[in-house]
Amino acid sequence: MITYQVRIQVDAEVEDEWLHWMKTVHVPDLIATGLLVSYHILKPQGEDQVYYFHYQFADQEKLDLYQKDHAPKLKADVQETFPGRSSSSRQILDWI
Repeated sequence: MITYQVRIQVDAEVEDEWLHWMKTVHVPDLIATGLLVSYHILKPQGEDQVYYFHYQFADQEKLDLYQKDHAPKLKADVQETFPGRSSSSRQILDWI
């Protein structure tokens, strides 16, 4: 199992709208790829406007397919919908 972690900091002015869009549009679009095993949305205590999205993939092959065939469009959709309103970083975590 592999977790693809995306840390996102979003502008306070659009936070509620952005989070609603992420939950109702972006994550369902990612689920529709058929590549995910599960996902979690986490908000660290004491960090305003910061979210962690953990997407679990069964193996590296599924993650590679996601990154090659789906991630560019999904990333572009976020930037198109909320241009310049968030910043993100990504990390791949292996399950031990």
